[in-house]
Amino acid sequence: MFASPLFIINLVIRTKSVEYMPFYLSLSTFLMSTSFFLYGIFNFDPFIYAPNGVGTILGILQLALYFHYKTKSVEESGEPLVVSQA
Repeated sequence: MFASPLFIINLVIRTKSVEYMPFYLSLSTFLMSTSFFLYGIFNFDPFIYAPNGVGTILGILQLALYFHYKTKSVEESGEPLVVSQA
């Protein structure tokens, strides 16, 4: 679950657009990872807090990229990334 956003992060950095990274999905991933990370910390369970700590870091990265490239995406309304040839 936490490795799949790496492709989207790569796509956002390459295209400098957040067209294919929905904000609410990134926010919910961050909030879910943070809540389970804190649950694992409070219960001293490394099998819960270790992967969710990674998810929290990736969620922060996604949100930071979203807010960084959001203003650039609004300014540049260029061609879409995928063009249909039909």
